Amino acid sequence: MTDLEHNYVTWRNKYLRAYEDTLYVYYKEEKEGLKEMTCSEAHGYGMLISVSKRNQQDFDGLYRYFARFKNRKGLMQWQQKTDHHGRFVPGDEGGENCATDGDVDVCTALFIAAKTWGRGGPSGEIDYRHAATELAASIYQHCINHQTHMPLIGDWADPGDEAYLLTRPSDFILSGYLIFYYEDAQRKEEWGKVISAIIHTISAQLALNPQTGLIADFLKLDQHSGQYYPATKQVLESEHDPHYNWNSCRVPWRIGHYYMLTRDERVRPILETQAHFFAGQLARGGGNGDCGIKAGYRLDGSCYVDYTDMAFVAPACFLFWLLGWQAQLGQIQQEMKQMEATYFGETTAVNGQDVIQVDVPNNKLISKDLLNITYTVIGGEIANPKFNVEITYPNSLSIDFIWSDHNNPSNVLSLNVASGLLTDPYPGGLKNVEHKESWKAPNCHFFSRYPPSNYDFSLVFTPIYPTVAFGSAPNVGTAQSALTVPLAVMVDNSTFPKC
Repeated sequence: MTDLEHNYVTWRNKYLRAYEDTLYVYYKEEKEGLKEMTCSEAHGYGMLISVSKRNQQDFDGLYRYFARFKNRKGLMQWQQKTDHHGRFVPGDEGGENCATDGDVDVCTALFIAAKTWGRGGPSGEIDYRHAATELAASIYQHCINHQTHMPLIGDWADPGDEAYLLTRPSDFILSGYLIFYYEDAQRKEEWGKVISAIIHTISAQLALNPQTGLIADFLKLDQHSGQYYPATKQVLESEHDPHYNWNSCRVPWRIGHYYMLTRDERVRPILETQAHFFAGQLARGGGNGDCGIKAGYRLDGSCYVDYTDMAFVAPACFLFWLLGWQAQLGQIQQEMKQMEATYFGETTAVNGQDVIQVDVPNNKLISKDLLNITYTVIGGEIANPKFNVEITYPNSLSIDFIWSDHNNPSNVLSLNVASGLLTDPYPGGLKNVEHKESWKAPNCHFFSRYPPSNYDFSLVFTPIYPTVAFGSAPNVGTAQSALTVPLAVMVDNSTFPKC
């Protein structure tokens, strides 16, 4: 069994548990003896992991739990505990309210499931797309500030409350909002504004702390300037709300994953700045579980704890992998092998990397010109954790050119650019394999029929896996979702009507 399979199986056996006819993700440690069982954040992670592993049986069990513990706003109650009879009930601290990140992850997983399986349940009674669209509507209505377009910390933050001025970097799930942008047609424009607002806020935080790129656990809106700034005191959870703590430690992973999918250069500066900071911290580590990356920092880079945790280290590891910093990647992998396992850390780590990366220079397409496309098959031995060649890698890669009308985004048109592209890894997975393809863009007649002013255009890279029959046992390994690259189209009309 490879590291990837081992990590997944270990995580599943340790944290995935049954409650009546549902499944949930246990997020405490047995030795603590606490009555709290799970939370929506843990549940969202579990659904993302299950769909990425193509484990539909687990996914449907988790979906049933989500459906059972939705609140009156259609969002998941953020925490459940056991009562004196062993029944699951809402937690003590506003347990019926939602926490934004959990619902965003659940909704993202449902949209992916709709593309992966279509429907679920023994008789196909679960309509994943319908459930995802309903949840996306609830998230936008109750968990987004409609003036600033930034995520709220939950459905309980109402206009006029101090909490309504807060946003939390653990909710900066750009790759999730990107899926909403493409899949939730009714709110497409709104999700685009959410993505832009988050990127603007991220850039503003980098300007405030250009030496580290660290972001506070909570940001507060200055109503005079309309900008978000780090909290200056405890605003919700602890005295470390103004610091890089247990919420913002996910930023390198969340923003990095969006960059991996889109190559949106607007977010690269903060990723590189954080990577330089963490590389410096890593250099101070002493091994034997004493990683140089600590579990909490002030925004100036000074740490306020003397211990580490996988929840802080795994996102930094992903960042090194994403940017190709092999020396730091190798060192941090060795450190991680010696670290104590926790729910949060193990769950963050098991959300593994994709095996195919794509690059379309500048995301620009000029009519009739040749578009150069590069895609890279990641070497299993240099990934973290190592990949399983037989299960993880797709059989081939397909590329499609898609476009949709602004006024009717549900009507998606497409044409195939290439299919059957090679995805075989380098022998032994010792290095990456880069492939180059080219495609001649449609001419100006095409774009006169489908003008860029009225249509959105994208390239979709779809890894092709062996078909799994409905109801059969799924493979254990990761199945990578399709990668969507939005295109900015420029039409050359200089020779019109002779295109």
